[in-house]
Amino acid sequence: MARFEALITPVAAGSELRGELEQIAQLWGGALTWLDRRNVSIDLVSAGMPVKLLLELQGGDALGILVTSREGMGAGAPQSQKLLDQLLKALLERMPKAQVAFRSDRDGPIRQVKEGAIKRHIAIIGASSAD
Repeated sequence: MARFEALITPVAAGSELRGELEQIAQLWGGALTWLDRRNVSIDLVSAGMPVKLLLELQGGDALGILVTSREGMGAGAPQSQKLLDQLLKALLERMPKAQVAFRSDRDGPIRQVKEGAIKRHIAIIGASSAD
């Protein structure tokens, strides 16, 4: 089963992001379903194979992307990887300030958090627990 993840940031929030995702789903002939205010699912058929795109707005300005299909990973799942490439290209064209921060096919299967980000997170937690 193919599984590719990506993270892009910064992305537009709210209705602007919703509009962009709805346009992409419509152009690709996919069924778009909002699971809640931050999560959307797009179901597509690519080369006769069902593919699911799950997108999650994280932290207000990051968009997590998960592409899954039944395509085998033994050969690198080229159809699913191509779909991830197309989705990232479409999103980055619509949000010119955004950049790809992580891709599982490029950076490894687990997103590595930089040490500075961990220290900031710990500082935030410490500050909020002191209140």
